[in-house]
Amino acid sequence: MNVIEQAQILGQTIKASPELVKYFAAKAEYEQDRELQQNLFEYETQRKILGQEFAKDPSEQTPELITSIRDRIQDLASEIVTSPTYREYEEAKKAVNALMEQVNAEISFHVFGQRPSSCTHDCSSCSGCASHAQDEEDED
Repeated sequence: MNVIEQAQILGQTIKASPELVKYFAAKAEYEQDRELQQNLFEYETQRKILGQEFAKDPSEQTPELITSIRDRIQDLASEIVTSPTYREYEEAKKAVNALMEQVNAEISFHVFGQRPSSCTHDCSSCSGCASHAQDEEDED
């Protein structure tokens, strides 16, 4: 069995995982939720209108319209993020992303022999790491 065939099997196994099954169900519900889709559409439309208003010369802008649009955008955002359908979809996406990160880390480990670290490469918040120790050994 070659690498591509094994990747196909892995893909099918991942697709059958509880995380993906839940994701596909949540995605279908998300796409079929008419109220949520209408709110998302209006939210994007309002953002575009606000952008068009801000693109105008300041002397041509209508402050009352800007305030009204901002208020509506805030109301829509609140309705969207509190929607159970939206929340389930977002949680399912996070679970899929976490699963894929784990799968990629495992593959990387077996290919390169190292587990990916959680290093941010911002040493100011770090008390030391293996890569820093390795750099010092290389200098010697």
